[in-house]
Amino acid sequence: MLATHRPRFPEPGDIIFLTMVVLVHPRSITGIEIENGEISLIKWQISTSENGNLKTVRVLLEGPIALEDYRIEN
Repeated sequence: MLATHRPRFPEPGDIIFLTMVVLVHPRSITGIEIENGEISLIKWQISTSENGNLKTVRVLLEGPIALEDYRIEN
């Protein structure tokens, strides 16, 4: 698998490479969450509420997908 700087998941059945890297962009932070045997690709970003206040919002980009659907190698 070639490295990419675009957040994406491999196809189920492919080898999944997990790193402890969080992508920090000027307006958001992208990372992974692993919970209850499932993995999700998420983004935290700043948003404006209806009354004009700023708030932090969690955006689900992909998943959740069961980790058992991937081949995991050390």
